[in-house]
This record gives sequence, C-alpha cells and structure tokens, in this order.
Amino acid sequence: MQIFSALVVSVLALSNGATAAFDCKKAQVAGFTYDLSALNTEITLESNATTPPTITGTSYKLNICGPLASAPDSVPEIDRCPANAWVCRSVTNYKKDEKSRVTEVNAVAGVGSKDEPSLEARASGNESPREFHWKMSGTEVDKVGWSADIKLVCDKSAKNENPPTLVGFSQGVLSLEWSVPAACALGDNGDGGKDKSPDNDKDDSSNQGGFFSTLFTLFIVGSTLYLVVGVLYKSLVVRATGLDMIPNLAFWREFPYLCADFAQHMWDMAGGRRRDGYSVV
Repeated sequence: MQIFSALVVSVLALSNGATAAFDCKKAQVAGFTYDLSALNTEITLESNATTPPTITGTSYKLNICGPLASAPDSVPEIDRCPANAWVCRSVTNYKKDEKSRVTEVNAVAGVGSKDEPSLEARASGNESPREFHWKMSGTEVDKVGWSADIKLVCDKSAKNENPPTLVGFSQGVLSLEWSVPAACALGDNGDGGKDKSPDNDKDDSSNQGGFFSTLFTLFIVGSTLYLVVGVLYKSLVVRATGLDMIPNLAFWREFPYLCADFAQHMWDMAGGRRRDGYSVV
C-alpha cells in the first residue's frame, strides 16, 4: 500500500511539472496571450574591452524559451555553461600570440531543472501591455544573486530575427531590451485590443443574445404582474366582473385602432403623402 501511494504521488508530481512548463507559444501576460515561439532560438551577444596587455571579451548566450543546448564535446567541460542555464555569461581573456583563456562561466538565469521565468507587466485596463519584462534568477556569485531582466517591447515594424540590445550588467543583473513583433499580444492590430478570435466573437454574440433574452423575460414578467394586479384591484376594490375586470379595458379596446392609425400615419410619411392644413370633411 505504501509503495502504491508513493507511485501515485510521483505520478501527480510529474503531471504537475509537465503542465506547469513554460510555454513560449502561449505565454500569458496580464491576461493576454503572446506567441514568443519565434524567439525560441539561441542568441549570442558579445562585447570586448581593452584591458592592456589583454583584451577581455564578454559573451552572453540566451534562449528565453528554454534551457541552452549542451556545448559540443570539443569544449572543455570546465568552460561550458552550467546545465539548465537559460542565460549564460562567459568571460574570455585574449593576449597577443597566446591562446585565449576562459576566465569565467556562470548561469545568469536558470539553475535547477524546474526553474522557469516570470513575465511581468503593468496592467492598463482592457489594453494589452505594449511592453513586459522576462525575469529569471540564476546562480549566486560572491553572495550576490545573479538574474536576467529582459524588457520585451511590441514593435510591428521590427523583425523577430533582430537580436536584443545589451543595456548593461550591474550588481549581478543582466538588463536587455528586445523590440520585436512577437512581443505584441495575439490579435493586437496596434490598438492594444484583446485577441479577436472566433471564441471572442462567439462570446460577443452570446452577450447580445443574453441581453435580448433578458429584455423579453422582463417584458413577460411585467405584463403578467400588470394583468394580475389589475384584475385583483378591479375585483376586490371596484367589485367589477367579467371583462370589466381587465385593467384599462377602454384603452385595450381602442389599442388595435390606435396601432392601425399609427401605422397608416407612418406609411403616409414614408410615401410623402403627408398633407398639412385642414382636411375636407
């Protein structure tokens, strides 16, 4: 029995882990859906600084949709990015006539196999965010926790192939900015609206149908109350009997003729046969 319970717990844990996996194709930000799958590729950003008598090169490798692929066997294990890293920082020292030397390799974002990024944005009513932040924690170096903060900006005039811009690396935080069409919500035509999918159109139709249904129900209930209360009043207070118990009987007797006169009047107006002044009797 204990073995069976342990198996059940393990299966539930695995299923929960599978359903909680970060899905780049259906990323949720402030209640809106974003398809970031076009950005599901490894990108390398490099910068060099002159540090006589050497040159120090800093490289950032990242993939916002999942952990980086393992380095080939030709790369020494000590020089490889840590496993499960989504963003990796490596520093290489170059000196003339000498072989390059990797002096630092650390995970800026992603440490454990279950680590996932968070997508943060400021809500702005019913409009989809035009920019949001991709954030994820990484390793700890000299008691300083490293992390990545990538600002994604909706820009339909740009291309998804454009690399992000390196803003800086300070206090263990790597800051990037990425202006791409993929950072626009699904169904966003530039007005910040929600996704106009068939499901949303169906919801709009249902809302309209619900309004008319409610209006019709109110009419039926109101008419029934009017008739019941009127009959009771005529019967108990006025002591009326027969057809005289109907409330406003004179009006209802004239109602068909009033409707006919109104229809004839509208017909005459529509046909341009309206005449001003007195009619011949």
